[in-house]
Amino acid sequence: MAAHNRDRVDARTPLMRRTPHVVGPGLPRVLAGLVAAALLLVGPGATAARAHDSLAGSSPAAGAVLPTPPADVTLEFAAPPQPLGTQVRVTGPDGTSASEGEPDVRGATVVQPLAEALPAGGYTVQWRVTSADGHPISGTFSFTATGGAPPVAAGAGDLPSAGADPGGTPFPSVWIAVGVVVAVGGALVVRQLRRAA
Repeated sequence: MAAHNRDRVDARTPLMRRTPHVVGPGLPRVLAGLVAAALLLVGPGATAARAHDSLAGSSPAAGAVLPTPPADVTLEFAAPPQPLGTQVRVTGPDGTSASEGEPDVRGATVVQPLAEALPAGGYTVQWRVTSADGHPISGTFSFTATGGAPPVAAGAGDLPSAGADPGGTPFPSVWIAVGVVVAVGGALVVRQLRRAA
């Protein structure tokens, strides 16, 4: 009986030993397949993320302090954006638009002209472009101008103010009024003298 049981154990033992050898070589293949599938799934996303443009720099730079407002705002991108959909809005200290005309796309550079005679204060730049792969990207930054455009002085050929001639003498209508008063007063005096006679 014991020999019979020993034969049964020995008969099962080779099966138990063979099982790891059958599963072992298959496991690395399964792992390799999963890794390859993950790379295929992640690969296009990583490529698309690298294709997105990004703002590489600007003039004025974010947070810059300038003596006067600039003539334009220049944005430098890592790759040339598409002209379609490019928007740059510059807002002045009073909340009104300081932009003048449309932005100009020059390769990887976008230039937004600004209006003349801008006041001192803080300016906010809001930009939005379409990247080379067709995805829109946007951002915001600010800069400050400590001085503004000087006020417009009155020209030498401006008209004089009403009520005085260029020489500073009273307006002619004043002399007309004085003449009327003198004439009426003289007529009244003459009339009184005739009655007394």
